[in-house]
Amino acid sequence: MSFRIVDEPADRAEFVKEALQVISGAIRRERERLLGRVAAATDEAVAAGTDDDWGLGQVALHLLTVERGISGIALRLAKGEPPGPTGQPRPTAGSATRDGLASLAAKAEERLVKLVAEFPLEPNMTATARQPYYGEMNCVAWLLTVPLHYAAHLEALERGTKSAL
Repeated sequence: MSFRIVDEPADRAEFVKEALQVISGAIRRERERLLGRVAAATDEAVAAGTDDDWGLGQVALHLLTVERGISGIALRLAKGEPPGPTGQPRPTAGSATRDGLASLAAKAEERLVKLVAEFPLEPNMTATARQPYYGEMNCVAWLLTVPLHYAAHLEALERGTKSAL
């Protein structure tokens, strides 16, 4: 068996489209997992939590807000544009409502649809922005953090522990 190393594969555009579909699918599955937990929770459970010990609603606010922000950052980086602000929003106790979460989920989906529709087939892979924990990352690295972020927080909720991710 022999291999041929290709630095600029002819099917790169198809690879980018397929990778984007896989990543966006993983983001949607994790978002639906979160929203399923919210739907099954009582209003009290959605509103519970403190500034130091987040409840389900605060985790949901955080995840949906971060997803939306990262989708924008990744798209701007892919286009070679300035990334805009980065940082990690921290929801306050009692700030989560079912209507607010539904609105944020719709906005996160709108931003993800825009990302998939406008992501260049030849993305800028050298433009980076500083992620608060990981440091400088390009558009793909930013996107890959979203499903991991969801999974870490949801698994922590399932265990009854906090997530640092």
